[in-house]
Amino acid sequence: MKNLVNSILFISLTALSASAFACGGEASGKHMGNITNINTAKSTFTILDAETQSPITFKATSDVMSGLKNNSRVMVNYEEDEQGALNAIGVMF
Repeated sequence: MKNLVNSILFISLTALSASAFACGGEASGKHMGNITNINTAKSTFTILDAETQSPITFKATSDVMSGLKNNSRVMVNYEEDEQGALNAIGVMF
């Protein structure tokens, strides 16, 4: 019985930990992943989204772009504009 309780507790804590690091998807305005491409000419960068394993490209200001490094793990706060472009409003390393 004690092993069953410990197993359930372990599984529950693991699930909660995993969800804390999830991207949250479009509704949250946040995505997390590793930077795979930085295009300074177009002021864009691309991450490989940790949740979906799909590339996501963001537009960014020069201030945001200046701190980016390829292969860095980041959390991107963004807003979607009328044309559907994702504009990074903040990046946390």
